[in-house]
Amino acid sequence: MDKTFAQTMADLRMLLRDHPPLPTTDVTDGAAVYVDHGTLWGVFLSADEPDGLDAPFVVDAWFTGHVAENLADWFNAPRFTYRPALAQWVLDAPPVEAAD
Repeated sequence: MDKTFAQTMADLRMLLRDHPPLPTTDVTDGAAVYVDHGTLWGVFLSADEPDGLDAPFVVDAWFTGHVAENLADWFNAPRFTYRPALAQWVLDAPPVEAAD
């Protein structure tokens, strides 16, 4: 059975918040999801810098629908990335709207 959008968001939040501050899950080669203050956020990864972050995005049903296969693989074998640049990122450029 496929997860609903709400279930996917709840599961991602739960798994990410159970780690030291600001781990990410790389859902594609160019996009990561993280939790800040209980809210899921997305960030595109920089193609030019190994630890660089490019632009924020909203983790919404459209996004999760497009990366559903990636998310299914990730949920089967969760792995986390720690990016030092993310701490500064959340202070400087958080997205305007969060996923429900």
